[in-house]
Amino acid sequence: MPIPQVSVFLDNKPGSLSEMLGHLDRLKIKIYALSIAEAGEYGVIRMITADPTKAAQTLEDSNFNLAKSKKNTEVVAILITEKNPISRITKILGESGVNIEYAYSSAVHYDGKFVLVVKPKEVEKAEKALKDNEVAILSLDEIKQHFQ
Repeated sequence: MPIPQVSVFLDNKPGSLSEMLGHLDRLKIKIYALSIAEAGEYGVIRMITADPTKAAQTLEDSNFNLAKSKKNTEVVAILITEKNPISRITKILGESGVNIEYAYSSAVHYDGKFVLVVKPKEVEKAEKALKDNEVAILSLDEIKQHFQ
């Protein structure tokens, strides 16, 4: 149930993010989660979109520099609840030997709870550990259904 993520390298200057997002807006591609990380003269934008294949193709056709490495493209969307707070999620993953490379929150709310997007080093191992501990993992279709 990993979710494909679109990652783009942008110049770290005013207007570059707006230009990139404008391409997605023109095609009405919804963004459910977004992360911006500064890396000197460049920024790394990570997104969960309604149509990751179309989003990536559109941005590539528009000459944006996409991160294409498979190891950087699959993430896990985890439902954070009172029973399963972030502290429990990180404990489960840590005790299972799964490293979290990065994480970001989403704009998706599911029954009043939020969804955390996590990039574990080993996606399948992370998903198994979470499922074994009864932690809800959402698919892209489930995210689409709950986006408001």
